[in-house]
Amino acid sequence: MTTKPPRCAYFGHHKCASQWIKAILADICATTYLRMFEVSRIQEWDFADLGALVRCFKPDVLVYSNADIGQVKLLPPLRGFHVIRDPRDLIVSAYFSHLHSHSLATWPRLAEHRRQLQSTDKSAGLLLEMEFSRRVLADMANWDYTQPGVLELRMEDMIASPVEHVVTIVEHFGLTHLPQSSSGERLGSLVGIIVGRAQRMARRHLRHWMFPRTPEGESPAVARVHGPDPYRLYPLNVAWKHGLRYRSMAIEAVPTIVDRHRFSRKAGGRERGVEDAHNHYRKGIAGDWRNHFEPVHVEYFKRNYNDLLLKLGYETDPRWE
Repeated sequence: MTTKPPRCAYFGHHKCASQWIKAILADICATTYLRMFEVSRIQEWDFADLGALVRCFKPDVLVYSNADIGQVKLLPPLRGFHVIRDPRDLIVSAYFSHLHSHSLATWPRLAEHRRQLQSTDKSAGLLLEMEFSRRVLADMANWDYTQPGVLELRMEDMIASPVEHVVTIVEHFGLTHLPQSSSGERLGSLVGIIVGRAQRMARRHLRHWMFPRTPEGESPAVARVHGPDPYRLYPLNVAWKHGLRYRSMAIEAVPTIVDRHRFSRKAGGRERGVEDAHNHYRKGIAGDWRNHFEPVHVEYFKRNYNDLLLKLGYETDPRWE
């Protein structure tokens, strides 16, 4: 009988509730003592591809929040889930986030886009956003929706019935019956975390030597040492105390975890539907694009992204209004 937990992954896209989902997964990993490892874009790491990064760090749960199917195809077989959103709502959410709340720390390109959005009105800004977010929508369009072992979920369904969907994910991951790990595996995992953090600290202090500036600016790998510790959700004191023994998760624990991350708590007491344009958790409802799209936006979206909308099933008639 294997002593290793299944390799698990969450594949997301920008403005598809990735922060909320990631927070829930972090709580699940804290409960089971699984190691969650976060990758936003592989270009921010000095690895040839996502497969090489995963082979190096061997995470139990991979969070790939800007999922590129080309990189995902390089991974070994795993149990995963992938979340999409109505592309029109994605554009509206991205517009307000890029205008006000999204961090610029590891995304230098966003700074210029924000300046453009702040210098024009919402109508023109939404058109700018449709072009700026083209890569995100392309990743959704190019995704393989038939991968074995990967659940395909919609953000709209997840926020409508979060407990049921998180239960489905927990069961799909096999976390209700986790195998016991050997002492050698636990020690190896602990050493891996310590070595990874030591390497990251060295890179932070030696980044100007390791990643010299180019005419285009700093190397993308510098974002790795500036950004958050990918193992920050697995503290060493927890690893030491529990010896990295995996602990199966009771389904009865899911409602408590989901409630801990409900919208009103994340949004400072506001309920879904009550808008704060400057907050990362702005409104939290599906179909909000109807409150912001004008005929010019509908026409532009149809011309550029109608195939994607129909492919994902958010519309069945190409002449939608």
